[in-house]
Amino acid sequence: MTFDPALDEATLSRLWGGQRFPASALVTRQGAALRVLHPGRRGRGAGPDFRDALIATPGGALLRGDVELHVRAADFRAHGHQRDRRYDGVVLHVVFEDGGEDETALANGRCVPVVPLAPWARRRAQELAAWLAGPERWREPCHDAVARLGADGVLATLEELGDGRFREREATLLEESREHGPGEALYRALLAGLSYGGDRAALAAVAGTLPWRELAGRLASAGGERIALAEALLLGAAGLLVSQRSAEPRHPHEHGLELRWLSSGLAGGSHWAPAGGVPPRPANHPARRLAALARLLARHGAVLEGREPPDALLLEPARELIEAWSAPAGGYWRAILAPGLASGGRRIQGCALIGRGRAIELLVNAVLPWVAAVAGLRGDDVSAQRARAAFAALPRPGRYGVLAFLEANLRADGRSLRIDARRQQGLLALYKTECTQGGCGRCALS
Repeated sequence: MTFDPALDEATLSRLWGGQRFPASALVTRQGAALRVLHPGRRGRGAGPDFRDALIATPGGALLRGDVELHVRAADFRAHGHQRDRRYDGVVLHVVFEDGGEDETALANGRCVPVVPLAPWARRRAQELAAWLAGPERWREPCHDAVARLGADGVLATLEELGDGRFREREATLLEESREHGPGEALYRALLAGLSYGGDRAALAAVAGTLPWRELAGRLASAGGERIALAEALLLGAAGLLVSQRSAEPRHPHEHGLELRWLSSGLAGGSHWAPAGGVPPRPANHPARRLAALARLLARHGAVLEGREPPDALLLEPARELIEAWSAPAGGYWRAILAPGLASGGRRIQGCALIGRGRAIELLVNAVLPWVAAVAGLRGDDVSAQRARAAFAALPRPGRYGVLAFLEANLRADGRSLRIDARRQQGLLALYKTECTQGGCGRCALS
C-alpha cells in the first residue's frame, strides 16, 4: 500500500484525537520531547480544535490548555487566529509543515511551541497508514464505567457529585448572605446566572453601580411601575440606554426608560457593550437579560426584601417552579435586542427573555442553593431540605457541549443514561475537577 504523506487537517485531527502516533514523534521545533497526558476534547464551533489538553514537558512542567492543528504553521495567521482571543488558551500548535517557525504568536502576546509531524510522517509513510487504520490509543478511563459499576452505580455517583456541587454553592451563598444580606446575595447570584462568557465582569459590575439595597428602596414605592422602573435602572446602571450611546431614543418605551433613569439621579453606567457588538445569539443580548431580571425582581421582590420567607419560592411541581423563573418577551422586547437596537432581521421572534433552560440554570445555581442557605441561616432545616429536594427533581436545562464526551462514554447498551439537572451537575463536577485537571484515572468513574 502506497501512502501519501501530504496530509490534510482532518487526518491530523484523527492522529491527534486518537493519539495514533508514537510518543517519539511529538517533538517541538526547538527539540523538546513532549508527553501527552490528555489530548483534550474536540472543540465545538469556532475556536481551538482540542480543548483542555494536558501536556508534560521534559522538565516536568505541565502545559494545560488548548491544542490547535494546521497542515502548515502559517495557516494560523492566514486564518486570522493571531487576532482572535478565543485562541488565547492555546498551549501547543501541532502541524505537518512548520515553515521554519519555532513558535506561534497569540493575540494575548504569548508564544506557544510548534510541533511538526511531517518529518516523522515522511520517514514512516507506510507505518502511518497502519496507525491511521488502527484503533485509537487514547480513551478516557470512564469509557467502561457502566460495565464496571452498572448504570445504577454510575447514576448514584453522579447524584452524589451533583449534591456536592449544590452544597458548595449553598455554602458560598450562605457566606455572602451573612456578609451582604440575603437579598443582595441572591441579586448578585441572579446577575451572575444571567451572564455569558465575556460579559460576566460587566454584568457583575451592575451590582456595584446599583446595589440591591438601592434598587429595592426605589422599587418599594413604585407600585405598578416596578418592572418599568427596575428595567430603566438596571439598563442605566449597565450603560445600555440609548442616550448612553450618544443616540436619540425613538420608541415610546425608550423615552420612558430615559425619563425614569434621569429622574433617579443615579450616576451613569459605563459605555458598555458585549465583545463584538452583538452576541452570536442575538436573543441573548445583555440588555434583554437585564430586562428579564427586572421582571424576576418585581415578581419575587417580597422574598428578596425579606417580607416573605425563602420557602415562598419553593413551588411544586417542577414545571411551576421553572415557569416562576421564566420571562417571556412581550411588547417592546419581541423585536428589540437592546434600547435603540432593533433585531434587524435577526431571528429573535418567539425567543423568551428567559427561556426554560436558563430558568433551570438560575434555579440550580442561584435560587435553590440560596433558599437552602438562608433557610439554614434561620434554623429552618425543613425548608432547606425542601430546596435540596426541589433541585433533585429538576430536569436538566439542555445538553452542554463540553460534557458530550462524558455522556458518550457513559452509554449503556448503546443508549444514553437518563441525565437530569442533579446528575448533570455531577458531570460538571467531574469535568471541572478531574477532566480538565489531569484527573483521568483517579476520578470516581475511573
